Amino acid sequence: MTTRLLILFLLLFPCSAFAEGFSGYAEVKGFAYGERFAGEPRGAGWGTLYGKWEQRLDQSQFTSSLRAEWLTSPQTSPLVFDPADRRLRRPPLSVPELWLRIPLAPSHDLEFGRFQLGWGKTDGYSPADAFLPRDVTDPFADEKLPLWAVRLSGQEDNLRYQAVLVPVTTPWRLPPLGSRNAPIAPGALPQGTRFYEKDDEPPLPGFAALRLLATHGDWDLGVWGRSGVRPAPILEFSLDPALQSGAAPVISVGRRYPREHGVGVEVSRVAGPYVLRGEAAALFSADRELGDALIGTLSVERGFGDGTLLVTLAGNAIDPPVDPTLLFDRGLLPALIVAWNRTEEWGAWKLVWDCGLKRGDGLLKGEVGYNLTDTWKVTVGGDLPYGSEQGPLGALHGARRLVAALRRSW
Repeated sequence: MTTRLLILFLLLFPCSAFAEGFSGYAEVKGFAYGERFAGEPRGAGWGTLYGKWEQRLDQSQFTSSLRAEWLTSPQTSPLVFDPADRRLRRPPLSVPELWLRIPLAPSHDLEFGRFQLGWGKTDGYSPADAFLPRDVTDPFADEKLPLWAVRLSGQEDNLRYQAVLVPVTTPWRLPPLGSRNAPIAPGALPQGTRFYEKDDEPPLPGFAALRLLATHGDWDLGVWGRSGVRPAPILEFSLDPALQSGAAPVISVGRRYPREHGVGVEVSRVAGPYVLRGEAAALFSADRELGDALIGTLSVERGFGDGTLLVTLAGNAIDPPVDPTLLFDRGLLPALIVAWNRTEEWGAWKLVWDCGLKRGDGLLKGEVGYNLTDTWKVTVGGDLPYGSEQGPLGALHGARRLVAALRRSW
């Protein structure tokens, strides 16, 4: 209740008294679903209060942020101290950023703390990014989780590098199994089946990664490697006799985190108004359910004024040992992803089409944001998963929805 009142207060009153290095927003968001699903209501709400503080310390940069959230659906954990985001459900309070960047020499920086890591292109698919943890509490948001890590980055002439050490595993966060956001394929289990999801402790060690990039004329070339615990879990289902109390079974669900190693190459080139990219990655694991992968992507990007159109084709040349849907980041492959976004004088809009080429399922997503003032913004949109219910997006037919949000920024 306290979080809700604080969000409402900040939406209604100006925040000009905050310090110069402080920014953030308060947002209320509503969802209207096209159908009921397993007793869930046809509407839901989500409130967010986010604050960020940035401060220069001589030549260094300190950044921290705090986020408080309120969800009407039962997808948050109790109010506990979980700074590494290792709990089963989304915490009401979290620290998305807490990092310090220190210059070691001209064009060389050391960064440590909690921050976002991203090597791929937004709204596309990159095997260099696919191993990073995600929060799919909202399955259509594609939210990356920040990491506790140390990063060394720099540049010498045309050579750039990033070395990352992540000492703590931050696992993927999944919505409750059997909910509209994580359904089980129809007919796969008896009617009324319930799930008991164990709050397993992920392994402590994370991963290490190194990326090298070089520029030669209109060409960008890169290689990368990484090794460590894979943050996307492998789900293990079992029947515990002690939990059976009725006609419908209760299935226990555990999570296992195998180790995985990978190397990749990437190349991009500017060709007139287009940016062409290609990536290939070889991934290796001794785990019998995860197996190996050989993932490639091709993409083309073009700018249109203050907007960008990005088309990405991605696939895996090695069939996984299990249904790829169970591997999360490889679930949609092969896939075609088309994303078009643009900033206008009055606001911004975005259109996305994700298409799974194997099962014929996909997602159509659109949103329009209108700037009421410099600090107030209203956004409306919708998410339409379609196609085979055996696919990772088609299975989300019960999550078809309209979305409206009101944000107050400062």
